[in-house]
Amino acid sequence: MSQHRTPGQDSERTSHDGTLAPPHASAAPPAVTERLRAAWEAVIARWGVEASPDPAMVAATAGLVLVLTAVPAVWRISRQASTIIHEMGHVLAAWLSGRRVSGIKLHTDTSGVTVSRGKTSGPGLLITFLAGYPAPGLLAVGLVWLATAGHSGAALTVYVAVLLLALLLSRNVVGVLSCLMAALASGFIWWRNDPEVVGYTVVALGVFYALAGVRGTLDVCRVHLSRGGGRSRAAVAATDASQAARAWRGLPLPAALWLIFFLLISLGCAAAVFWMLFR
Repeated sequence: MSQHRTPGQDSERTSHDGTLAPPHASAAPPAVTERLRAAWEAVIARWGVEASPDPAMVAATAGLVLVLTAVPAVWRISRQASTIIHEMGHVLAAWLSGRRVSGIKLHTDTSGVTVSRGKTSGPGLLITFLAGYPAPGLLAVGLVWLATAGHSGAALTVYVAVLLLALLLSRNVVGVLSCLMAALASGFIWWRNDPEVVGYTVVALGVFYALAGVRGTLDVCRVHLSRGGGRSRAAVAATDASQAARAWRGLPLPAALWLIFFLLISLGCAAAVFWMLFR
C-alpha cells in the first residue's frame, strides 16, 4: 500500500493550542544526531592530545626502530606499511593534477601499483610518477614536526585517516588485508588515547618512515644498477624513475636524474626527522 503525500503538506503543522509546530521531516532522528555528535567529539578529543616525550625515551624508541628495520625478516613484513604510503603519494599527486584514481593494489612481495586515468603524457602524469618515493619521508617529517610541537594526537589522527583512505581505495585481497591490519593496529592506539603511548607511537612511525623512504629509494637504485637479462630490463623500465623519464616530453630528463631527485628528498627528510628529534 503506497502513501501519497501532497507537496508542501508538512511545511508547517498546527498544534492543538494553535501554535506552529516544526515538521517531522526536517528533524534528524535523535539517536543518529547523538551518535554523530559523539563520534565528532571523540575525533576532536583525540586530535587535541598533547604529549611531550622524554628525550631518553625518544632516543630509545628511535634506536629500537632502527635495529628492527635492519633485521631482514622484520623489514620484509614492515615494508608493506611503507608501500601503502608510497601508493598514497601517487594517489594524492594524481588527484591534485586532475587525474581520476581507480584504486591501488598491494602485492605479497611488497610492491604496489596505483591505477589512475587521465592524459597519457604531460606534467600531471609526471607529478604522479614522482610522488611515490618521496611520500614516506615527507610523511615522516610531518608526523615528527607535529609530535615535537606537542600535537601527537593530530599526527596520529592524520595517519589513521590516510590508512582508512588507502583501505577504501584497495582493489585486491592483499591490499585490503595490509591496510586493514595497519589501520587496526594504529587505530587501537588512537582510540585508547593514552598521551604517552600516542606520543611514542608517532615518534616510532616518524623514524620508521624516514628510514623506509631512504631504503626504498636505495632499492630502486639497485634495480637500475643491476645487470641481467630481459627480466632486469623489464624491471628497470617499470620503475617510477623510468616512467617519469617518459611521462612528459616537455621535461625529458633521464631516469638517473629522477633517481638522484628521489635520493636527495629521502635523505633530506631523514636528516630533518632526526634533527627535529635530537636538536
